[in-house]
Amino acid sequence: MFKKVLRTSVFFICGLMVFSQSKKTNISSIYIPAKQELVLNYPSYKGFIIDIWNRGKFNLVFSKVLKENDSIIRTKTLKEDSFNSFFIDKFEFMRIKNELLVPGKISYKIRKGSKPKSNNFNKNSKSFFLVNTTIQNIKVYIPGVKNPTINSNTRLFLNLKIGQSIFFRFGNDMIELIKINDSIQNNSQINLADLVDNAINK
Repeated sequence: MFKKVLRTSVFFICGLMVFSQSKKTNISSIYIPAKQELVLNYPSYKGFIIDIWNRGKFNLVFSKVLKENDSIIRTKTLKEDSFNSFFIDKFEFMRIKNELLVPGKISYKIRKGSKPKSNNFNKNSKSFFLVNTTIQNIKVYIPGVKNPTINSNTRLFLNLKIGQSIFFRFGNDMIELIKINDSIQNNSQINLADLVDNAINK
């Protein structure tokens, strides 16, 4: 009984925070007390995407939970000072657990969204996200497609044919970051900073 009342309070507080800040940046921040859980649920949405930054000094555990029976569908640990995006279906909610003895802090942005349909995926192409977790905007070059700039702490959705390469300009040279292949899973998230670091230092 107590647990259910606590969750209801958390829903209400989160809703107020998002509403009060949406006119400015759409990004809200909240502390998660030690040994406590934060639940994010937007029942009026058919689904939503949540962009989350772990602003604390310790890892936090994120879980996608099925509303019907409270079973965990997927769990992910978000390391300190890192960023990730999650799609939450209309039958799910997100639970953020702070297992430590010190408060945690997150910043987050809620966006309406729907799950990509599997029939949009061609067997000769891959759909994925390039995620820029750095504080700098990064421009990449995709020959014959586009040359997008991925802003700091955002992600870019791409659907590219197998064999297509993505490049990065380093000084006067164009270096290959990745060549699309069968090992890439549809809807996966690829860290752009890791690609750049590996390409420069290989």
